[in-house]
Amino acid sequence: MHLSTRFFLMLTAITLLATSALAQEGKTSECEATNWVLQRAPGTYRTTELAPDLRDTVLLVGGQNRKVSIPAGFTIKVFGSVPAARGLAVSPDGTLYVTSYTSNCVYALPDHNHDGIPDSIIKVASGYNNVHGIGFHNNELYFSSDQQVIRALDTNGDRKIDKYIPIVTGISTAGHVSRNFVFNELKQKMYVQIGSSCNYCIENDSTRATVMEFNMDGSGRRIFARGLRNAAGMAIDPRTNYLWVNVNGMDNIFGANDPRHNDTPAEGVYLLCDGANYGWPYAYGFRMRNPDPAYQIDTSYIQKLNGPVAEILAHSAPLGMHFYSGSAFPSKYHGALFQTYHGSWDRTPPAPPRVTVLWNNNDGQNPSIQDFVTGFQPDSTGTRWGRVVSVMEGADSALYVSDDIAGAVYRITYTAARSAVRSSAQLIQDFTLSQNTPNPFHESTEVAIDVTKPTQIIAELFDILGTSRKVVYHGIIPAGQKRLSIDSSGLTPGLYILRASDGTRTQSIRMVLK
Repeated sequence: MHLSTRFFLMLTAITLLATSALAQEGKTSECEATNWVLQRAPGTYRTTELAPDLRDTVLLVGGQNRKVSIPAGFTIKVFGSVPAARGLAVSPDGTLYVTSYTSNCVYALPDHNHDGIPDSIIKVASGYNNVHGIGFHNNELYFSSDQQVIRALDTNGDRKIDKYIPIVTGISTAGHVSRNFVFNELKQKMYVQIGSSCNYCIENDSTRATVMEFNMDGSGRRIFARGLRNAAGMAIDPRTNYLWVNVNGMDNIFGANDPRHNDTPAEGVYLLCDGANYGWPYAYGFRMRNPDPAYQIDTSYIQKLNGPVAEILAHSAPLGMHFYSGSAFPSKYHGALFQTYHGSWDRTPPAPPRVTVLWNNNDGQNPSIQDFVTGFQPDSTGTRWGRVVSVMEGADSALYVSDDIAGAVYRITYTAARSAVRSSAQLIQDFTLSQNTPNPFHESTEVAIDVTKPTQIIAELFDILGTSRKVVYHGIIPAGQKRLSIDSSGLTPGLYILRASDGTRTQSIRMVLK
């Protein structure tokens, strides 16, 4: 078993044991945790938006320089180009996977030398409509189409999916067709959101405008929460194991020209309670009635409704969410909820696409929100060069964000601490890896490693799919230069990446075998 896979499984086991221990100590359920919502008076409660603390920077996207704003100390770059990039997931071996909405494909972007650039972009799955959601369970890939959730198997280890097993089927396809899902590993349950078929209407299908619960094999189908027009973003809080969603609210409930339209109803962020009804299509916010006379309903029904823990600018179109659990960002971001907003289509001025960060208590109380990345909509006309969709933490603790208009995946890292260390200590590389010669090569090639002092080095050759093909060297190299010979035995023609590491720093080169 690969070392990174063993680490992932060990970390998962530790997390599950810790969460289970918390539950045994009497941690409240998500319904008990959100009782405070039910104590509020009916209303809509816009979450405090903190003043942005951003700096302008230039992002090269599709050959054009774009001005974006991000907090000081952070760096944003294009990680890879994927058409209509939507869902994001990280495999057990640390590879980022991306769904493509228009090409109906799933791509893998391995970066096994950890230089922030994909070694290749591999189409691993295709053949389904409106591919959006994606995740991993038991080392296996799952993705969603508009009608199904599919278990996707790579039976020969080449990263290409060769067996598709639909485990959730029969989902209605009218209206909202972007399906998202998450796994709750502690409960061994899968949660799938099924958006409404309309802006607001009385659904004939009781599973519309819900979050559904399934066993991991697709059995045990039941409605977990209802009255959620389109719960596009989904995330499990690793601190509590609670399920959170963000929801696209109704449009034009007062009419498009009514001055109340621009700010009502706000987009909701929900900590879901099992069995709760959140009101759609009869209400919005917390027990606020839909003003349409055709959707008035008995007060006793309204009084049983639950509500959001946070509310964001109306018509912003939330699509993604992720709780940051890494250690690479400053401590104030640990446990914070990052969200992506796609931007409005029917608001004046248009709600902009943006990445935000939401802070609150574990039960959702005391929320505040702040912009984290902006600039995708340069002015108030609504002209956009990008629209962010999903947000996910990588194996490297960087934050990855998909953009379906720019066809890109962005990588956000915190670089201030590293830059400060370099400027003060003037770190010197202990080894240097030279480009191989000849390149391209046929039977064999050589590469030189120069070291400033005796250094433990491991040099490993990977193919374009991210599979380790051979260990070229593993041992101590004395001060000076060592030349390594690489022969083509067992290799097929193609692109290869040689990665050398001293345990702290990593360098890589690309080589071509003809």
